Amino acid sequence: MKSDAGVIGVWIGKAPRPDGSGRLTVPEDGFLAALAERAAELRLPLHLFAAEGFRAETGSLTGYVREGGCWQEREVALPAVVYDRCGPSGASSRRFSELQLERMRRLHPHARLSSWLPGKLAQLEALRRAGSELAALAPPTRLLNGASSVAEAAREWGAVFLKPDGGMQGRGVLSLGPDGSGWLLRGRAGDGRTLAARLPDLEAAAERTERLVRGRRYILQPQLPLCDRQGRPFDVRALVQKDGRGRWRLTGTALRRGRPGGIASNLHGGGEALPARDGLELLLGAEGAARCSAEIDRLALLAAEAAENAFGRLAELGLDFGVEPDGRLWLLELNSRPGRDAFSSFPGGIARTAVERPLLYARLLGARPVPERSGARSSAAPSR
Repeated sequence: MKSDAGVIGVWIGKAPRPDGSGRLTVPEDGFLAALAERAAELRLPLHLFAAEGFRAETGSLTGYVREGGCWQEREVALPAVVYDRCGPSGASSRRFSELQLERMRRLHPHARLSSWLPGKLAQLEALRRAGSELAALAPPTRLLNGASSVAEAAREWGAVFLKPDGGMQGRGVLSLGPDGSGWLLRGRAGDGRTLAARLPDLEAAAERTERLVRGRRYILQPQLPLCDRQGRPFDVRALVQKDGRGRWRLTGTALRRGRPGGIASNLHGGGEALPARDGLELLLGAEGAARCSAEIDRLALLAAEAAENAFGRLAELGLDFGVEPDGRLWLLELNSRPGRDAFSSFPGGIARTAVERPLLYARLLGARPVPERSGARSSAAPSR
């Protein structure tokens, strides 16, 4: 067993595979390469690893380090801090990975940089328990439970937005609303393909929707007026992160907008990003955009503290805010493994800060490891 103090292990879902040229490729390659480069500048030892690379009988770990602009397979030290970038996975895969991580921890204790957030429904329920100000941000939400629940929601709300409870990148989102004498079902399939179907009545539409999502956990929400004047769906992503002292800081905000007539603003679905204040001015004017931006900044930090109290230690969050034409705010969801694509071209060093802050917080935890805490905490003070 190799072990060194302060080693940061970035936990990825699967071991890298060689591409056509023989180079190892990993998900989020651009971000993880930037993370490794900045870690080297800060003299912080960092490697990637997958759960399958740990061998409990010998206590050894196969990982991946950045050398010469490429990922190289090496035997690496057991980490002092684990940065989870696994992304969504099946329940059995997650159980195996967690078991492997626990075996590693018994040999060499480590701190987890972030807890695993539950699905969107549990996130919004936690917001509602956190006080009236955050509760007011949570849209009406219920669990899809058969075709009858879809029809009931459509009768109550007029039009329905559906999304996977544990999904990301806009995959699997659907909208259902009246269309002339019938109903229109639109969305993105799990593989990213667009779909559209016109159904003659609500019952037929609800049945088609239920068949489409069968076997997956979905939530239902009313379709909120969250489009700009050109009919492009948009939201505001606020990235908040712990700094090197363990305190929540706002790193940046980006307005993400989709294609005209689309139903999702995610960049992976063909959207684009621009600085939030600039984008909000097009909708609300300069004065309204200033007020709205300030509220998003404040509420993002407040929601981060509430999420940490509810779910355990967190290092960063991407919070997605919906904005109605009159400036009314909704907090649509939280992501504890936020991407950085929305900030990659922004001025002012936001992209660099977004990469650096998890490393600085990991350095704090690696120097002064603290026991993991589970469940709600009585204080909103930052985790140290």
